[in-house]
Amino acid sequence: MLRVHRLKNGDMRVTLDPKLAAILRELPGRLRRVLARPDVTDRVTRRLFPKAYRDEEMEAEYRKLLGDDLLKRKLDSVQAFEHTLKNWNASRGKIHLNIGPADFELWLGFVNDMRLVLGTELDIEDDSWERDFDPSHPQAEDMALLHCLGWLEESLLQA
Repeated sequence: MLRVHRLKNGDMRVTLDPKLAAILRELPGRLRRVLARPDVTDRVTRRLFPKAYRDEEMEAEYRKLLGDDLLKRKLDSVQAFEHTLKNWNASRGKIHLNIGPADFELWLGFVNDMRLVLGTELDIEDDSWERDFDPSHPQAEDMALLHCLGWLEESLLQA
């Protein structure tokens, strides 16, 4: 179960079942490990930090000037997501998270980055992946997680 709605104070309230909350709690560490990879030629890292310029010199200058800021922004999103998940409330068998307005964009960034990581690791290159879910596939858990994160991202945007 996953539900998102806006509270009167402007916060987003995310309600989920404890199993999903436990899975989501593992994701910040997973993204942090990807971001710590020193190899910028890694395909997952390239997906998270796509080239801004075709010209190699201009790209090198761009990375020199903004590379640390781009990485910091992604790490800030990891921290915001992780912090929210550490401060949940439980009632009636459900987990409730409040995302403040200041963290909303960071949450969206984190969810999107995790979707990019999963999609790249699963070699997804087009929209046909949504029709091809096979629960017996060795990567079925990541595929299900990708679907769940898509649902979460859409729910956050709609709320």
